[in-house]
Amino acid sequence: MRALGRAWARLRDTISTTNVDETWSLEWSRRIETRWSYRGELIDCFRFDDGYVTTVQYKRQGVRWQLTPGQVPLASALAMAKLYLEHRLTPQTDRDGRPFIGLTDHGPVQVFEEIPPEPVEYVYLDGIRTLEEFPEFITVDENLQSVFERMVPAQSGTPR
Repeated sequence: MRALGRAWARLRDTISTTNVDETWSLEWSRRIETRWSYRGELIDCFRFDDGYVTTVQYKRQGVRWQLTPGQVPLASALAMAKLYLEHRLTPQTDRDGRPFIGLTDHGPVQVFEEIPPEPVEYVYLDGIRTLEEFPEFITVDENLQSVFERMVPAQSGTPR
């Protein structure tokens, strides 16, 4: 079992040193939706009702799933998109429906055991409201800043 754990750690380290984000391209970004693509895989972030949803789609298999557990703030939806783009990880959901990811000394991971093999901190992704609140393991670059500025809802100037 320990040998399997060491092999998994080496594989994870190898994958995490590969900069996956460089292989993705920003196809387009509009006021209510943005799309990244790579080899038939699409990441869409779009406005839905009062929030935003992020999905992953494999075009060839016709499969699509949500990275967000429903509607979340724009910054949270973009954080989950970038988590997938950079680390190829899908957020997990706790019993209250809140998306999270495990964070170890080696970076973000999914945690599938009640007692993980190494110390892990849980980082929740549903309360992120600004790019400044992004966890350190998610890169905020000029492209993401531009997408956020384009998609952020205009603030109403009239009092309610």
